[in-house]
Parts: sequence; structure tokens; C-alpha cells
Amino acid sequence: MPEIKLRVWRNIDADQIYEIGLSINLFRNKTHMRQMINQYRKLKQAEVYLVCSDSNQISALLFVESIFLDIRTLTGTLILLNLPFLPDNLINDKFLYQVGTALFDLKVEFEQLILQIPDCSRKAVVGSEPAIFLGDSVYPNRFQTKRFAAFDFDSVSYLIFPFHKHNIVVSIKSNKIVQVQFIQPQQIVTDKNLRKALSKQELLTDTGIINSENKILQILSEREPVTPQLKEKIIQQFTDYFAGQLIEFNLPYVVESGTAFQRKVWQILSQIPYGAVFSYEEVAERLLDKPNKAHAYARAVGSACGSNPLGILIPCHRVIGKDKSLTGFGGGVKLKGHLLDLEFIGRSGQASLG
Repeated sequence: MPEIKLRVWRNIDADQIYEIGLSINLFRNKTHMRQMINQYRKLKQAEVYLVCSDSNQISALLFVESIFLDIRTLTGTLILLNLPFLPDNLINDKFLYQVGTALFDLKVEFEQLILQIPDCSRKAVVGSEPAIFLGDSVYPNRFQTKRFAAFDFDSVSYLIFPFHKHNIVVSIKSNKIVQVQFIQPQQIVTDKNLRKALSKQELLTDTGIINSENKILQILSEREPVTPQLKEKIIQQFTDYFAGQLIEFNLPYVVESGTAFQRKVWQILSQIPYGAVFSYEEVAERLLDKPNKAHAYARAVGSACGSNPLGILIPCHRVIGKDKSLTGFGGGVKLKGHLLDLEFIGRSGQASLG
């Protein structure tokens, strides 16, 4: 089946839609179609989309509105067009999943999505139409429904590790680590996609705090599954690292953000040995052709460290102040201290074994 994409309704689309025809009789004519759709969008604070294939063939209209104007839960109603190339079994779970994925990719904010498809074999009893805003249409009075959580459409998987009451969130996409972020104790999760993922698994409290019970959490994408081998490798290496038994990671990751300057800083961070520390100024010295100007770039280096998307893998926690102070860390100075203490003890153990 071709991939599905959505396009926002325009009044000019009424000509093509009405000419093709809908699978049920919703509108008297093109003017009525335009009036009713515009009224629907205004009164319901809703949107109407054209459901298209990757070759731009329109197959359906999608009416989307929020329940009681609560954007967290959306209801979508699919109305098929009368097209000869549409198979009788078009409405299946795969098609609905593709429609939901296309809606998710439009960055529409929601936590739940209920997709409805009118049952065209059951016509409405006059006066009992569930969609009376469409006027005097003959509308089916029964729906087939499919409920999704927003995370069902996310391509990112999450592995979450507890460490000294912090949560280390490893994000994986296309079988590569794309982010490692730190959540402090009792910190409210602000990352929208992570919140949706945690909510679906009932791992987020009512106040927005991760409820991990000090366990490793696995929230895996259905859209882009992580291979079992990579999942186990990530779990094993992070577990060994937090136990002080691993000094070097061997995991696939990709840097998806950053300016040229930031990427140069991150490259230098990757070269800081396990258990060692550099000052911001020492990082700047390795960055510049003229080390005597390093002091002037120390603040910029600190900012680049703060923008590091792959904490621990790119070890920005190994950069400290010139006066040995633990300053400037996204996970907080307490976590920075715990990580450095862990590596100091781990390095001491490795030295004693040697």
C-alpha cells in the first residue's frame, strides 16, 4: 500500500471532491460542501484534511476535532471517496495507522487519537444522525472505531536508566542513538514526545514526573522497531557503565544538531579519557590555532557543552571550571559529581587490576 499523506482542505478542493463523489451523501452540492466544512472548522475549532497517496491521489476526507476542546484527545472521521481504484478492504488497521502517522507527522499536538469510519451499510434514522451539523444528509448511524495513543506513531524508542535518583533517557531512532538526556529527581518531564511515550505506558505521574521505581524502563517504537541485539547491547553497556565496569562505549549514535563550532567542541569532548577532566579553557586551547586566546572562548565552549545532545557518550561531564568547580551541566551539578566520582572509582579499580 502506498504511503499516506495529509493536505489541509482548501475551498477550491470542493470542485474535485464533489465531482468524484463521497461514499455517503453528506452534501447537497459544492456550495453546501464549502459552507458546511467552513462552518465545521469554525464552530468545532477543527480541521479537515485530504487523505492522499504518495502520487497525490485523493482517497478520503478526514474531519478532525478535539473532544470537549481538549487537544489531548482527538477524534478523526474518515469519509471515503467513490474511486474505482480503491479496494473494498481499504479500511483496515494498516490504512488507519498510516492516516494516524500522517496526522502525527503534521506536528498536531495530541496524546490520543480515535479514528472513526462510518458504516455505509447502515443508514441513519431521520433525526438521529450523529453529525447533524452537516445538514439534512443521509448519514450512517454506526461507526467502526480504532483508538491510538500518539506514541504509536513515534519513530523514537526510549530506554531509561536510573542513576542516583536521576533518570538517564536514551533515545533511539533508525537503530542509532540520537539523544541522551538527563531528568533530575522530581523534575517534570517537558519533552512532549517523551511525555506521550511515558503516558501510554502509565509511567508518568499526574504531576508529570517519571515513575520508574528504580527500574530500567523500555518504551519501544512500533513504527521503527529497535533490533533486539541493539537494545540488549545498549542496556548492557549503560548498565556496566553505571556499575563502574565499562570505560568505553561501543554503540552506534548520530549527531543530528549543532553548529560547526559546537561539533568541533563535541569532537574534542569525545577524546577526553575516562576518569579525566579538562577545564573549559583547556578545551578551547585544543580548539583554537592560537591557544593564547583560549580564555576568551571558554564561555562559548561552556555553551556548546550545554547543547550537547549525547551526554555520557560525548562526555561533557568531564569538563569543569578552571578552579575545579563543577559548573554548567544539563543534568545538574549533583549528577555531574556522581558521574565523575563513578569514573574516578572505576579508573582506580582498573589501575589496581593493571
